[in-house]
Amino acid sequence: MSSPTLEQDLSQTVIDAVDRLAPQLVQTLSDAVRIPSINPKYPGQEYDEHVGREGEVSELVADLYRSAGASVELVAVEEGRDNACGRIKGTGGGRSLLLNGHVDVVPANYAKWKQDPFSGQITDTAVHGRGATDNKGGVISAAFAAIALVAAGVRLNGDLVLHAVVGEEVGDHECGTTAATAAGYTADAAIVVEPTNFADGAPNLSTVTPGGLWFSITLAGKTAHSSLRGLTIHPTLESENLGVNTIDKYFTIYTALRDLEHRWARTDRHSHYVPGYFSVLPGVLEAHPVGFRVPFALADTLTVEYCVSHHPGRTNEEIVAEVESVVRTACANDPWLSSHPPIFDWKLLWPPYNAPAEMDLIPAIVAAHSVAMGGTDGSRPPIREGFFGLCDATWLDEAGIPGVIYGPGIALTAHAEEEFVPIHQLITAAKTYALTAMEYCGVSTSR
Repeated sequence: MSSPTLEQDLSQTVIDAVDRLAPQLVQTLSDAVRIPSINPKYPGQEYDEHVGREGEVSELVADLYRSAGASVELVAVEEGRDNACGRIKGTGGGRSLLLNGHVDVVPANYAKWKQDPFSGQITDTAVHGRGATDNKGGVISAAFAAIALVAAGVRLNGDLVLHAVVGEEVGDHECGTTAATAAGYTADAAIVVEPTNFADGAPNLSTVTPGGLWFSITLAGKTAHSSLRGLTIHPTLESENLGVNTIDKYFTIYTALRDLEHRWARTDRHSHYVPGYFSVLPGVLEAHPVGFRVPFALADTLTVEYCVSHHPGRTNEEIVAEVESVVRTACANDPWLSSHPPIFDWKLLWPPYNAPAEMDLIPAIVAAHSVAMGGTDGSRPPIREGFFGLCDATWLDEAGIPGVIYGPGIALTAHAEEEFVPIHQLITAAKTYALTAMEYCGVSTSR
């Protein structure tokens, strides 16, 4: 582009194209939400009942990529679990940009939704349903950003690469994002199109994520008839020689890890997160007498599953060591737990992500967001905030692709009942993705 005026005119042409495409964007997102693409590997699900639905959404998105002029490939590690991968070849001489999002969703509890969670209902202000926020809204907005560039007659100098991947909800990046990058769909930098606002404002910009861990602790006790509980809990009677209830013993561990959360709130501070954000969640608890699930005997087995969200400046290895130390120290003061120590099972280790501070993509997306919001002088930059959860930015970084996280959706509704995405966020995101590509990749015009 040869002048600021031409640049502004071209940007406005792209913005206008997104506005014209907005009804189609919204309807396409509704169509995608209506496909219940529950991750078949999500704990508690029957694989065969759900496999293939992710691929249906990927097929839908692949058609969008083709309409933007992309060469498209469906990359799959497991049959039916296709990743839609597209490349819009640039004219040459520019940097390449990747837009990455996922098509798998978590299950929905139908009984707690006011309507079918996969209705894809469209209202005047939002698209509703499981996956609208996490993460189909971002995926569809990214596809329409590419379509808007074509509609505006824009040719990028660098390649625009597009991912709609499976597996993210369970950290199965080998089937999803890592499979896509291994197939050659890489770029100089990436935008992960996950939801980056907790509320109804414009998308925020995230350059950092927490680390995430999933682990279980298993305890063994000693069963006895329920009527004998009194004899087992008083040290002057039979006590632990007769029976040990694992539920009672668990509270030693619960309290120790709750104290760790309190300590992190004081010590593990980060400028992009509110104090106390990092947590150790006991999310699943199963305890019962072996062989039956009625309270007619002391529970002699217990398993509790935890999800940890930790400070981005700390490694997973540090946190594993700290958690185990805290638990073992607490158990050392209990005669039963010291001689029957808890068994740890570390199931998922998801490293934190920290974007390079000097990455050129950051000023590009900041400027693009401002223009999308009507601030052509840079006066309306996005709010900078840490990403609320885990995402595939980690695995892209491991593949040598640094990036940022920016996308439509309300994080408070992700994985929750009544999930929805505001339409204005979808439109702002699509404009920002298109304008960022122009700024970062460089442009020529066919008009």
